[in-house]
Amino acid sequence: MSDFHPGVGILTLLQREIHRFTRLSNQTIIPPMITAALYITIFGYSLGNRISSIQDVSYMHFLIPGLVMMSVINGSYSNTSSSLYSQRFQGHIQELLVSSMSTFEVVLAIIMGGVLRGVLVGSLVAIACIFLADIPLLHLGITLFFGVFVAVIFSCAGFISAVWAQDFDRLSLFQTYILTPMTYLGGVFFSVQMLPPLWQKVALANPVLYFVNGLRFGFLGVTDINVQVAEIAVVTTAVIMFLICYLLFHIGYNIKT
Repeated sequence: MSDFHPGVGILTLLQREIHRFTRLSNQTIIPPMITAALYITIFGYSLGNRISSIQDVSYMHFLIPGLVMMSVINGSYSNTSSSLYSQRFQGHIQELLVSSMSTFEVVLAIIMGGVLRGVLVGSLVAIACIFLADIPLLHLGITLFFGVFVAVIFSCAGFISAVWAQDFDRLSLFQTYILTPMTYLGGVFFSVQMLPPLWQKVALANPVLYFVNGLRFGFLGVTDINVQVAEIAVVTTAVIMFLICYLLFHIGYNIKT
């Protein structure tokens, strides 16, 4: 009888992912905290006094949930995209293909690594912001819900990008031309009500707007979007993205060839 247990493979691969991003903390964990502090200093302190309150909260407090969400998105996406592409580029992916782990276990472990990094970085940024700006945290459960599920979504996005990319240039295409514009136009720095009617409709087609507003409701209790709609959107997107990752790895897209 084999002594292999399904959970051992997941935990082992997950530990490798955790070791990878914690070992490079100067690149993976500390920079987002510095970036958030700079945003708070530049936008919060410099512009906050010149911008009237938004939805009865100060601009400083309005800004912070968006910065936390940016950290979650970038952290989770970067982890899976760089990790999986490196394994493809160096040929280590073959070790997973010939292992006794199932497709579900491999995909789950890699994505969980991205989720943990995204949530960890987002949490550290949130803690730093709470001390720097004394922002309240009104709904912890909703905040964790959106933080975790958005991390799943963009961890999956990084997985898909790493499988699709044929070189380092293509690996950066998604982040440069899709992820960054979606994030900056997703209500991080502004309320959708501040936009002209046409651009409001355009903004409502951006899924990041729902993610940012869900997290903002968790912190401040204010939102431009119906929270129930945002919750449905984030769960549905997470499930679809995970299924796509599973399918791509199962058929060996750009992996077995």
